[in-house]
Amino acid sequence: MTALHEKAALVSLKGSTWKATVPSKKATKAAAETHGTTDKWVTASVRLVEKHVLEGPKKVLGAARNYLDGKSAGPADGKTIGGLPLWEEGWRILPNLLNEQVTRNLGQYESEFFDKVEELRAVLPTAIDTARAENPDLFVEANYGSIDDIIERYTFGVEYNLIPDANDIRSDASKEFVATLKAQVTGRADRKLKEVTDKVTGTIIEVAGHLANALENYDPDNKSKSPFRDSTIDKVRDLIGVIPALNISGDAKIDKARQDLLAVVGNKSAKEFREDDSAREDAAAKARAVADNINNLFD
Repeated sequence: MTALHEKAALVSLKGSTWKATVPSKKATKAAAETHGTTDKWVTASVRLVEKHVLEGPKKVLGAARNYLDGKSAGPADGKTIGGLPLWEEGWRILPNLLNEQVTRNLGQYESEFFDKVEELRAVLPTAIDTARAENPDLFVEANYGSIDDIIERYTFGVEYNLIPDANDIRSDASKEFVATLKAQVTGRADRKLKEVTDKVTGTIIEVAGHLANALENYDPDNKSKSPFRDSTIDKVRDLIGVIPALNISGDAKIDKARQDLLAVVGNKSAKEFREDDSAREDAAAKARAVADNINNLFD
C-alpha cells in the first residue's frame, strides 16, 4: 500500500480579522423596550465601523480558504486544485506534486491580505469618525483602542508539517506499547489515504456532473436562463491537470476517469460548445457517463 507520508505533507492556513461589533447594553435595552420584552430574550450589538470598510482583508482570507477547498482559483496561476482533504484540526493533506503550486498561491494570497490590511489602516480614522458622527448615541471610544490595536487583530499564517511515519517512532516504553502506537499511526494514515481517494473521486463526480448539467440545460435561444460559462470548462481542465497529484494512491480507476474527462472536453472551448448543438449533446452524455461510472466503481 502507498505510504501517505512519502507522497504528501500537511498544510494549515490560519487567519483572523477584526469583527468590529460589540454587545451594547444600551441598544439591548432599547430593543427590549421596543418589542415589549427583556434582555433575557433579546440582545443587541453595535457595529463599530461600516461593514464595507472591512471587506478587503476578509475577502482575501475567505478566497484563500476557498482555494484550499477547491472552490476558487489561485491568484498566482488562475487554477483550481480540486480541494485538499482534511487531516485534523485545520490541517490539510498536501500532495507533494502540488507543493510548489499551492505554496506560490498561498504566498500571493498572503501578500494581497496584508496589502488590504494597510489599505484598511489608512481609512480607519475616517471610518471611526463616521461612526462617531452618525451613531453618536451608541458610540463608545473605549470600544476601539488605537489603530495599531485594531490592525494587530489581522493575521494570516501558513504552516507546513510532515505526516507522521510509524517507523520514526522511538520510545523507551515497552515493546507492546510501541507496537500499539505504531499500529495506531499506520492505521490512521491508511484511513486518511482512503479519505484522499474519496475526496478526489467525489470531486470528479461533482465536476463531471456539473459539466453534464450545464451542457444539457444550456439553451442557445435563451442563454440567460441556464448559461454555459467559460469557468465550467476551465474548472474541468484544472481538475484534469491536478488529478495525477491528488491520486496519491495511484489508483488506475481514477487515472481512467481523468482520461475520460479529457476525452469529454478535448480541445474545445466553452464558446465552441455553446455554438455546436451536436458537440454539446455528445459531451453531456460522456460527462454523465464519467460521473456515473466512477460513482459505481467507488460506491
